[in-house]
Amino acid sequence: MNNPAIVCSKERELELAENLSDHITSAGPISCFVESTRNGLHQVFILRVRDQDWVGRKVLQRDPCNRWGLSSLLNPTMLLGPHRQSQWGNDGVSIYFQTSTLKERTEAFDAALNCPDSEIHFPYAVIDERGDEAVCPSDYWQGNPSLAAQLNADEFHFREHCVSVLRPLLKPDDLIYDPACSTGDFIAHLAAELTDGRYLGTDRSVSMIEYAQQRHATSTAQFRVMEATACVDASIRCDVLILRFLNAEVMTRREAHDAFNSLVRCVNPGGTILVFGHTPVLLAMRWLAHTYGLVIISSVAARSGRQELFQFYRLTLPTA
Repeated sequence: MNNPAIVCSKERELELAENLSDHITSAGPISCFVESTRNGLHQVFILRVRDQDWVGRKVLQRDPCNRWGLSSLLNPTMLLGPHRQSQWGNDGVSIYFQTSTLKERTEAFDAALNCPDSEIHFPYAVIDERGDEAVCPSDYWQGNPSLAAQLNADEFHFREHCVSVLRPLLKPDDLIYDPACSTGDFIAHLAAELTDGRYLGTDRSVSMIEYAQQRHATSTAQFRVMEATACVDASIRCDVLILRFLNAEVMTRREAHDAFNSLVRCVNPGGTILVFGHTPVLLAMRWLAHTYGLVIISSVAARSGRQELFQFYRLTLPTA
């Protein structure tokens, strides 16, 4: 996302992307990384695998056109090592971790895919110049080809993974619901790939829904203008709930909690909830799973044959 409310040093981000190790100070078995800019803290992440917390720092990556940009995809070079301690000071946050080889970091990534309790979370919020959680202005979410192209590229791996997850789960006439469908590309892609289901996309933005209806006029997916939290009052009952908007820069944590509280009530018993986003998921999903009686099937994913990870929560609502 290109949120004008977020201020950060492009020079530093490029330096980190080109060689993160240059910014690490080692003292034998313990190393230290200092996040000196407040707005860089939201790039720090924790990978929990085998009951151990690894700390990492997301950096810019090159896209297929060789341009620098941020992605939801994480790779082993972004891991620093097992987390030992963090301290706040005038210089920023000093993060201390166990010195690790690339082989050890890669092994941690591989293990995360095979451990059901593995999880990625981003502990620090995206902060604007006033110290508040940074959220894109409402006029950012207007349907147009430029935004559609950006979102389409950012979510390619999510679309493909959704198809592979849902293909063996869907039953004829199941309703798949995307309550913040934006340009409609995501839900229309699912409708094209998994033809037995029914598909509904809603969005609060009139221009987004108009854009989706025009762009996907031949799709079996239906689109309508509606606040996401109005789903229960609208008597929507779905078998798959797609939540790809409870994310940093899209809303605040409190707003994300309120939205989840409303939306989880529209899922049928035995249904599936998928939570992900090209910016970090704001919610503490394991805490919410216990709160609402949900079962977490998995929380991280990767494309086949790739050494990568991305946040992707798959939850189910038990039938009893």
